[in-house]
Order: sequence, then C-alpha cells, then structure tokens
Amino acid sequence: MQISDLFTELAPIIDGVECEEGFFDKDVLRKRFDELQQDFAADYARTADLRDLLFGADFETFGTEVTKVFTEWETTGSGPSLTALVACAIDEYDLDLTDPCVKAAFLSAILAEYPNDLQYHGNEHYRKVLFHGIRLISVHNSLFGGTNRAINKNQTAILLTASCLHDLGHEGGDNLREGMYTPGQMEQYALTLAKPFLKQLAIPEDDVADIETIVFCTDITFFAGDNSPCVRMKKIYKHYFWDDDREDVSMMMMGKLRRYEDNPRLVLMAMLLHEADVATSAGVSYEQTVKETINIMEERGVTTAGPRTVLAFLREQLGETMFTEAAKQLYGQIMANVIKQAEQDMERGRATYYEE
Repeated sequence: MQISDLFTELAPIIDGVECEEGFFDKDVLRKRFDELQQDFAADYARTADLRDLLFGADFETFGTEVTKVFTEWETTGSGPSLTALVACAIDEYDLDLTDPCVKAAFLSAILAEYPNDLQYHGNEHYRKVLFHGIRLISVHNSLFGGTNRAINKNQTAILLTASCLHDLGHEGGDNLREGMYTPGQMEQYALTLAKPFLKQLAIPEDDVADIETIVFCTDITFFAGDNSPCVRMKKIYKHYFWDDDREDVSMMMMGKLRRYEDNPRLVLMAMLLHEADVATSAGVSYEQTVKETINIMEERGVTTAGPRTVLAFLREQLGETMFTEAAKQLYGQIMANVIKQAEQDMERGRATYYEE
C-alpha cells in the first residue's frame, strides 16, 4: 500500500459524512480533496528539502533556517500541504498505513486543508504547527529513544492528528467574547467538526478522547488566568515532570482534564502540542515573532502590535520558557534572544511594529 492510496480509501468518508455544524461546505471540501489528490506527488516532493530541518541532528541554525522556509512559504503563497507533511512523517517514522490512527492523521490533514483564510488562525498556521510538531517528536525521541519517555508510533499518530485539527474551523480571536470566557470553546468546536469523520475509521474511543483533551489544552486565551486549560496543563506537567508540588493539581484534573490523572504521557503529549502551537511566535526568530504578532492582532482588528505585546505574551503567557527538553533545545535560546530584542525595541521608544 502506498501513502497516496489513502486518498482512495478516505474518499467515501469525505463524501459520506454529513456535518451539521456549518463550517464545511461539502462541495468545497470535495473540491479541495480532489486538488490535494491531484497535486500530491508534486507536493510531497516539496518536503524533500525540509527533511534535514525536520529530522536532522543539527539544532544550531534551526531558527534561522525555519525563518527562511516560512518566508518562502509566504512569498510563494503556501507551504507544502498538510497531507504532504503528514505523509513525510508517516514515511520517516515508518507508521503503519493500515492503522486507523494513522489514517486519522491523514484524514485530519485533508480536513484542515479546507480553506480558512484567517490572517493568523488559517491554513498556513496549521502547516506551521504540524511542521513544529513533527520536529519536536523527532528531537524528543532522539533524546529519550530507548526509554519509557519515548513517543511511540500510536502516540505519534495522535500528535499528528491533533496538530492538524487543533484550530479547525477557527473564527478568529480567542475564547473571550464580550468579557465572557468559555474555556476551550473553539478548540472543542474543532473536535465537533472532526469527530463525525474520525468515527468512520473505528479509532479506539480512548484515542479520540486523548486527541480531544490535548487539543482542548491549546487554549491560551489572554486574561483567562487559572481558568485557562493550558495554564492548568502546565501546572500538571510540572507536577509530573518537575516534581513541583507547590500547588495541589488534583482538583485541576477534572472535566476534560481528568484524563491526565495517572497519565503523565498524555500530559507530555499535550505540552508538545502546545509548544508546537506557539513555537513560530516565540522561538524561531524575532523577525518571525514580529510577523506572527502583527497577524494575530490584526486578525482581531487591532493595529497596535509592538514589543510590549510580545513581552506580555512571552512573559505572562509562556513564563519566558519552554517546558519539554526537546523544545528547550530547539527554541529556548531563541526565545531569550527574542525577549532581549523586544526589550531593546522598547528602550529605544518603539511603540508598535508599524513604525521604524
């Protein structure tokens, strides 16, 4: 079986599932499916130039090289499709094409290629997050291969699926609406859209629940404080992996986060997904951080993006650090440099990125 054969196998699901949530137009989805299938060979060939960045052992120039790649994507109009990137990971990690969870990753890539032209939370963001997710799995397993902390093939497929789906159907902004905050509202919407399709693959219910939980924890809404699923997940991570017991996290492992109880591996996967989600904004280069900050603020109708915005995000939301060892290796020093450059911009009086 070839990876491209998955298109033929998944076509009846694309055509047969009726989604009542209002985001998908069946004709548009089928048209995009046909485009992805037709262009797959050429699109997959584009990933050849990315393999060293995704799977290589050199971290020293990672941020510089990724900035070049993402700038090229902007210039040419798009990076390789999500289906091509997932196929690249399937090939590199030798995943079983008959495994329902591997099929789910490819199906999720198709769904996430449904046109979404939001300035920040659109298709290009999904491709960047998947790119970082693949790289983080590679680095993590280079550090912990052969130990019980390695990410296995099933967990890899789950992370690929979650990376594709995490912002599916995003409407822009965050989960704060007219002063009211609903934790994980848009993240849950992404799974509401995807579940009818995933159910056709007979994926184990536990795997679907794991995907839902880690996607839920990509909600990092400003001003949500301890109500933020991401903030709670980080505290649980520190409990499991840093032996940090300054807070009683038992009460945090309720509701959708109950799956983290006695399940540090799932918390690790959630953290890797979160770090893939924020990596382009926080750990690639100051140049890329500026672009991403402008895009997310303009998507909200605000044109005041500046170094103060960046510092608030990196300090108040991210605590000036990555958490996993893989992310520290890839993004840690770059994040410190981004903070330093934002501080320098502040010191010289630069209020917004719309002024020199």
